[in-house]
Amino acid sequence: MSKKPDGGGDNVVGMGACCVEKCSSKGSKMNFCSEHYVWFKEGLVNKKGQKPTDFDKKFQAFSTRKKAA
Repeated sequence: MSKKPDGGGDNVVGMGACCVEKCSSKGSKMNFCSEHYVWFKEGLVNKKGQKPTDFDKKFQAFSTRKKAA
């Protein structure tokens, strides 16, 4: 008889607060709140929640794209 690997427990990620500084919202995806998850997908924050050095430039471009949509 072959044993099936147990799929539970190893891939569980704890859900805590959003990892972006000064955000007190509860994290939903990858420890980001819904707003900051969009920022992560757009490259405005890294997976640790830190902003890049050219954040202002990227945020302006993001805002322009968001208004156009």
